[in-house]
Amino acid sequence: MRIIAAMTIVSALTLVSCQSSGDDSDAVPASAVPVSMDATATASNGAPMDIADLVNAPVASAKGQMQARGYRIGVEQGQTVFWWNPRTTICATTVTANGRFQTIGTASARFCGQNSN
Repeated sequence: MRIIAAMTIVSALTLVSCQSSGDDSDAVPASAVPVSMDATATASNGAPMDIADLVNAPVASAKGQMQARGYRIGVEQGQTVFWWNPRTTICATTVTANGRFQTIGTASARFCGQNSN
């Protein structure tokens, strides 16, 4: 019984140490995103897989990460920004609130200022 209790405590402490501090010092660098990652696939939150980790990230660092990952601002509409990635031909949307990317999703290329041809 003592062994199980000790293992439970060690497991809990290990998980606590994995939590993000909330600042951008623990952000995933663009170089760490595998080139082979399918950017057209979406995470459970609807965000393209290559930028899904930026949900709830501070705007300043998240914008830098978007650009480092090949996205460029296409159209801005208030707190919503449409980002175009010419390499993957993905139009991603970000909605900002409280200084963070609250949601990330996808949209038709025309919302990023791209022709539908």
